[in-house]
Amino acid sequence: MKKSFISIETSLNRIFLVLHFKNNLTSNSKVLENSIEVEINQMFDEILEQGKARFTDLDYIMVSLGPGSYTGTRVGLAAAKAIAISINKPIFGYTNFSAIYNQGIIDSLIKSNSNTGIIIKASKYDAYYQRIKNNFFYNHKVLSINDLNSDSLMCEKTLGNYYKIVEIKNYCFCLPKKESIFKIFLKYLENENNYKNKNLEPLYIKGHYAEK
Repeated sequence: MKKSFISIETSLNRIFLVLHFKNNLTSNSKVLENSIEVEINQMFDEILEQGKARFTDLDYIMVSLGPGSYTGTRVGLAAAKAIAISINKPIFGYTNFSAIYNQGIIDSLIKSNSNTGIIIKASKYDAYYQRIKNNFFYNHKVLSINDLNSDSLMCEKTLGNYYKIVEIKNYCFCLPKKESIFKIFLKYLENENNYKNKNLEPLYIKGHYAEK
C-alpha cells in the first residue's frame, strides 16, 4: 500500500509539516516569526532531509484548509497545490477541527463519543467553533470572543488553540501533532474515492469572511 505523504498546515500561527516515508513518521513545527513563504521552503528542505526523501518519492499531498489564519491558509494551500502539480500526485484537504479533535482523543483529553467543542482563533475579536458529538461534526460557525462561555458552547469539554480562556469550563489547549495527521491520512485511504475531484475550498471563505 502506498503511504508516502507530506502534510502542510500553516493556519494555526505556525508552520507544521508532517512527512511519512518508508514507515517513518516525521514532523517539524515552527512558530511564525518572519515571512511564511521564506520559512516554509527552508522547512521543506529540512524535513525531506530528515526523512531521507524527495518530493518525487511522495504518493500524496495533504493540506490544512483551515480555519485559522487567512494568510497562512492561503499560503499553505498554494504551496500544496504547487507541489502536487509538479510531481503529478493527488492532493486532499482536511480541517483543523478534525485534526484537533483527533489529537484530543489520542492524548486522552476526550473520548470519541463525547460532546466536544473545538474553538480556533479567527481574529482578535472572533473565533471559529464546531461541536462534535458521537463523531458527528455539526456545522461550524463564528462566535465573538465575548460569547465564548460554557452556556453558548453547549458541550462537555472544549479544545482549542487559545492558551487560556477563563470563561470556558473544562477547556484544554490542544494543537495537532503528527499522530493526528496520520490518523486523518489513514481515514482518507479508506474513503479515497469520496475525495476525488473534491474542491479544495479554504474554510475562511465560506466561514468567517463570508459572514462579515
